[in-house]
Amino acid sequence: MKIGIVIGSVREGRIGESIGAWVAERARVQQDSADVEWVVLDLKDFGLPVMTDENWAQAEDGPAEVHRWRDAVAECDGFVFVSPEYNRNIPGAFKNAYDLLSRQWMDKTLAIVAYGGLGGVRANEAWRVTVAAYNMHVVGASVNLVRRMDFPGGALALTDHHDASLAKVLARLVSLTRAVTAERERVTG
Repeated sequence: MKIGIVIGSVREGRIGESIGAWVAERARVQQDSADVEWVVLDLKDFGLPVMTDENWAQAEDGPAEVHRWRDAVAECDGFVFVSPEYNRNIPGAFKNAYDLLSRQWMDKTLAIVAYGGLGGVRANEAWRVTVAAYNMHVVGASVNLVRRMDFPGGALALTDHHDASLAKVLARLVSLTRAVTAERERVTG
């Protein structure tokens, strides 16, 4: 089973990279997840173009960056979205990356680690509505990091509470992904 940790910010000076590293570090030592391969998918590394053709991901002559993104997402059974909140919503680059694909998201699982002025709660809620289109199964609990409290001096300042919250979310994601993956395999036979 493979779960992708998607870092959804591409801005210079972003704090999402440190959050993604924390999530990956904790995920790799998560109890009851020895059978899980955790892979970081940093949007910045993919250099995705703005979507101008809805069939790029499937088209043979589509951009190589889109095909690389498509293949990376397709290999995953579930995801952790590390999402900032920009202007009370999902970041444009992250939404574009999501919109470039379709069936690669279908019937997969998702946990959300959001951050921003109010803990990224509006981006968190926007993701929940957005992913419903592809029947993604979202973990109810999430991790929400408040910029002014959790990033003194601009750096992520973790506490035992943060680690405990993330462990709970990851445990639920692993359990849910096992169930959904088994059902998806049963149906597609």
